[in-house]
Amino acid sequence: MINLWFDESIYDGPVRGPYKVIVNLIESLEECNIPFAVNEDKYDKNYLVHYGREGHEKHSKLEHDSCVIGPQIWPFDPYGEFLRDNPQYYRKLIVPSISPKISFIDQGFVEDKIAVWPVGIKEINIEERGDKVLVYQKERSDSDVQVVTNFLDSKDIDYDFLKYGTYSEADFDRCLKSCSRAIIVGRPETQGIAYQEMMSSGMPLLLWEVDEWYDMGVPEPYRKYPEPTLAHYFSDECGMKFYSVDELESSFDTFMNTEYDPKSYVKRELSYKVTVQKLLALFE
Repeated sequence: MINLWFDESIYDGPVRGPYKVIVNLIESLEECNIPFAVNEDKYDKNYLVHYGREGHEKHSKLEHDSCVIGPQIWPFDPYGEFLRDNPQYYRKLIVPSISPKISFIDQGFVEDKIAVWPVGIKEINIEERGDKVLVYQKERSDSDVQVVTNFLDSKDIDYDFLKYGTYSEADFDRCLKSCSRAIIVGRPETQGIAYQEMMSSGMPLLLWEVDEWYDMGVPEPYRKYPEPTLAHYFSDECGMKFYSVDELESSFDTFMNTEYDPKSYVKRELSYKVTVQKLLALFE
């Protein structure tokens, strides 16, 4: 039914968002019994997940109206500019949340050609879990992380620590079992798959939120994305947010004494079944 086109070297690197997009996409199609091919022109629908030089070359050989492209699109390079200037060459561009969609429109992409579609999140069931707190760092300063860990130390609270781009799937799974709640010290996201997988396991999140971009090691053009947030997909079911160091203690106390149900949110909004149905509808 659908051909998936992507750079298979994605499997060789660390656990990052682009890798998880591919893994979750394939798992979701398999779970929903949707036939697919990988880097092979077998079916009538074409989904180009990565769009750089290789993706552009593959695209040129496909029936353009059969093509959905994204979310690995860099709108500031020549290939992104080609997509902006030639909307007749594809059915839809996929972005994972509203923030990049607004940015694409601002840069001249055709609004009707841009679809918001987050990749699906698997259901994760943890039978027995510990009571540690997981501290998760993504492209935020070590000093911000130290504020959190010092606070936990002052409360004699045990914690595990993960830093984006440095851990394995096994490390992540271990922390899902050893920790019951998480504090996220991150930068603005377009989807935030790791956070959503925590939520899918039933782990509530306390987000040290940011409401503006600043230099977090992210290329400057990327910081043009509007409405920055750590979590576009989040509700009161999932946990809570705080914005400054001064709010940490009171927010943490409320967070630890409140019951949440993030698993239900993910199942309703981001499950494999829900997202596969939405993906296939983009080809209609």
